[in-house]
Amino acid sequence: MAGSRSAASELAPAAEPRRRGRTELEGRPLSFSAGAASRLSLHVAFEGGARIPDATVLPWVELESEQRVRLGRCRFASEAGPAAGTSGRLVFLDDVYDCRSLVREGRFTDLRGFFQNLPLVLAQRERIKPEFREHCARLAYELSVYKRFFDEQDRIIAEEPGEVAQAAREALLGTEGRRFLGFLDEKIAELDALVHDYTHEEHERHGFYLRRVLWPYLIAGEFLRRSNLKPRGYAGDAEMMIMAYENAHVGTYVFDQLMHKHGVETRAAEAVRSRRRLVPRMLREAAERMEDVPPRGFHLLSLASGPASELEEIVRDAADAERFDVTFLDQDPFALDLARETVRRVEAARGARLSVRYVQDSVRTMIRTRDLGRVIGRHHFVYSMGLFDYLSAPVARAVLAKTWEVVRPGGTLLVGNFHSSTPTRYHMAYWGDWSLWYRTEEAFRSLADGLDPASARVDFDDTGCQMFLRLEKPA
Repeated sequence: MAGSRSAASELAPAAEPRRRGRTELEGRPLSFSAGAASRLSLHVAFEGGARIPDATVLPWVELESEQRVRLGRCRFASEAGPAAGTSGRLVFLDDVYDCRSLVREGRFTDLRGFFQNLPLVLAQRERIKPEFREHCARLAYELSVYKRFFDEQDRIIAEEPGEVAQAAREALLGTEGRRFLGFLDEKIAELDALVHDYTHEEHERHGFYLRRVLWPYLIAGEFLRRSNLKPRGYAGDAEMMIMAYENAHVGTYVFDQLMHKHGVETRAAEAVRSRRRLVPRMLREAAERMEDVPPRGFHLLSLASGPASELEEIVRDAADAERFDVTFLDQDPFALDLARETVRRVEAARGARLSVRYVQDSVRTMIRTRDLGRVIGRHHFVYSMGLFDYLSAPVARAVLAKTWEVVRPGGTLLVGNFHSSTPTRYHMAYWGDWSLWYRTEEAFRSLADGLDPASARVDFDDTGCQMFLRLEKPA
């Protein structure tokens, strides 16, 4: 684990792993160390002072892994520019390798190999239920018609002066746009009725099919585009949480704005916004029970913090800034960067400096850490708003038990999870390729079996979608 503490604390970036390798040039053996320069290229540093001319084509390279991995022909791009250099980038000419996976995990993947699955994937169409295929075909046609009409309005509006165009666009969004959002709601209801009794395998197969048929329309809206493309490697990243919080029309064209707005207006998105208010309220209730805490002595931890937008509700004035000591933990460095932005914004608004620590780590590392409290401290209030939705029951129990260790006597642990009755679950899974572990109230409460809290209860937010399991440790 890594962490630092100050009002402007920063984490040192983790050292990029490197592997030893070799090649030859005109019969002369060459050794080097290699790291991932990008997803598809390697950064190499030749050993023994060897200088390689820029644009040299190497016939092959080998990297050490559990077994030697031989890669094909590549071109050397010297860091010294046109001159010969001892280090630079290897660009592969005949093959497409996942260099990050190879360096970091020792796993060889020729990305062209994905195309070997193409016939199998195409054949999946024959296993799609006829009524579902008809649903997708009809919806694709209807979306294409809506898009054509909205695009025509965009063309007309674009010819108007700025102020006139803005007023016309807002009028369009507020009238025909709202009717279009209602149309999308109807289609989601149709989807729910169609797939409600599907097996897990059928959900995956039919969801994949729907996304292929509707792909141009799904990625028109930034929210669904991001959940499908997963630029951070997973859906529901910190940027998506910010989109849900802002709940705005985003996009250049009206159709794009409406597709985005529909995603951030769902009940699940409203639950994301409501927890930003609910968690600070529960935090204050816990803090009021601890009267004799010195300045910056009330320690709170946000697990899988994301952008930490709730901090604006937690720290309402300079007195709160002086009261709390905050730790943000997330596996994604981008999420921690957004949390830093939130801290800077809150400090500027409240005219006070905050005591904040940023920890970049994963829950799997947490589980393996023997004395977690020594590493990340012990806290009066620990909360996690969007983590347990992604954890299977065994992992969720292990994470909850490990997190319980860092709660101080008399402290509170608060974790959230979407309820199994959440009405947008099929919408998220089919349209957004965004699946969660939904739980019943009983299944959620059972994650705490064996922890022996002083009290345990499950609360719901106003939407009824989001549950919060609140555990209080005996003093």
